[in-house]
Amino acid sequence: MSSNRSRKLDSSSALIYCRVSSDRQAKEGHGLDSQEHRCREYAKSKSYEVEDVFTDTFSGGGDFLKRQGMVALLHYIDKHPHRNYVVVFDDLSRFARDVAAHIRLRQEFDKRDTKIECPNFTFEDTPEGELVENIMAAQNQYHRKSNRRQVIQKMKARLEKGYWPHYPPPGYKQANDPVHGKLLKPIEPRASIIREAFEGFASDRFMTQTDVMYFLRGTEYNNGRPVYVEGVRRLLRRVVYAGYVEREEWDVSRRKGQHEALISLEVFEKVQAKLDGKCRVRTRISDKLDFALRGSILCHECRRPLTGSWSRGRSKMYRFYRCNTPSCARYNKSLNGDFVDERFKVLLESAVPRAELLELTRAIALDVWSKRIKTIDERRTELERKLTETRRQVEVFSDRIVRAIDESMVRVYEEQIVRIREEGLLIQEQLQKLGVSASSFETALEVVMGFLKDPVFIYENGDMNAKRLVLGLVFAEKLAFHHKDGFETAQKPMLIGLFEQIHTKDSQDVEMAGANPRPAEKSTKIYVRRLSH
Repeated sequence: MSSNRSRKLDSSSALIYCRVSSDRQAKEGHGLDSQEHRCREYAKSKSYEVEDVFTDTFSGGGDFLKRQGMVALLHYIDKHPHRNYVVVFDDLSRFARDVAAHIRLRQEFDKRDTKIECPNFTFEDTPEGELVENIMAAQNQYHRKSNRRQVIQKMKARLEKGYWPHYPPPGYKQANDPVHGKLLKPIEPRASIIREAFEGFASDRFMTQTDVMYFLRGTEYNNGRPVYVEGVRRLLRRVVYAGYVEREEWDVSRRKGQHEALISLEVFEKVQAKLDGKCRVRTRISDKLDFALRGSILCHECRRPLTGSWSRGRSKMYRFYRCNTPSCARYNKSLNGDFVDERFKVLLESAVPRAELLELTRAIALDVWSKRIKTIDERRTELERKLTETRRQVEVFSDRIVRAIDESMVRVYEEQIVRIREEGLLIQEQLQKLGVSASSFETALEVVMGFLKDPVFIYENGDMNAKRLVLGLVFAEKLAFHHKDGFETAQKPMLIGLFEQIHTKDSQDVEMAGANPRPAEKSTKIYVRRLSH
């Protein structure tokens, strides 16, 4: 059988591949431009015509398929199977700095019958040439790991002295300081926004992380990009904002940092206790049933949550909601609590879903969840099998340690045990995150359906938690209240809005077909059939 090379057309075209490990290297020193220039000079000396250039800003270790430039290069060769390309790169280390990755990448080019060349190394298809190539790849791997170790050692040393050696967290920038060198400096307005988020969460101005999320979304915190609850959680966990540094995996305990703090350590610890559920959320007088909407409705002007308070009149006390934002045009201007509550009840009554829509919602949710449970069970079985295998491997290597004579082999086995145990911990974590059981989901679903079926009754007679759950289930976002016009148009939750659309469309389908099944049953069958398509 003839080789791929014999079927390809003769060509002297070259493809250049350049790689640096970071964006900084791309702009400074021997960056992408200098590599490309060297490769073009080499191609010119070989009379190759450069057809295209592919670049990466990615570390040389690990999976080459994570490098976009390398993936694009391989796809480009695949699109031109009859062209006989030569891939030119600046140095052997730019190809790969990991022995296993080097060999796999070499195999990918061999499968495509594509030559690879570089100015300072000659590839030979001989056992001796392969030996030299592998030795050079191993040397590059050693240098990469050695460099990484040195970088970490330097970063750790700086961290131990109280300096932040990583990419600056939101609200800070790395600035040159005449005494300290590189030092974190607050940048406005993000620093003030983050300070307000911490202090508001610690003082229960923001009751939940979701409240913090909505607050950040209404500010310049993320420059218009979306903010999610997970991002809020990571933000609130960073002790760097309290003026301290630490990193457990480097055995660097918490210590006072050299940079300026945005919050006090006391505020930070209050936030951590609240996140960990170790402290009870303080209930204010205005958080009781008399002010059920406090924190859940927004000022029409500034879109910040309204607070609630009592005011003494001539003969009795009166309830008022008011805006507590000093910069707002409605600052400290009161809204009669009875008037707000009455308008809210009218709005809540108009938002009650129809009975057939609730039945459809319940049926579809159970159908989708049953499919998810099957997938979860299959995943759980696979993870449990892997966990059992990791335990078996630990036993095997433990037995080998007992019988080993060579001390170097003992260290190898110990390293394997550590690696396998880490894999086991990861598997256990994945098992814990698989989700709730079918019975738990059905119980939760029944509770939700009960709330949606008669939200007015539950709102008027339930406790504070019940009232807030009604607000979250019936309305997709917090409601803005105008002092004259009342509530703005409320947006329905995505769940109810989606099923209303499905129900409206499917009801039309049923009428046109002249069928007489129960609407929920018919609509559910139509919906499930759509899912299967």
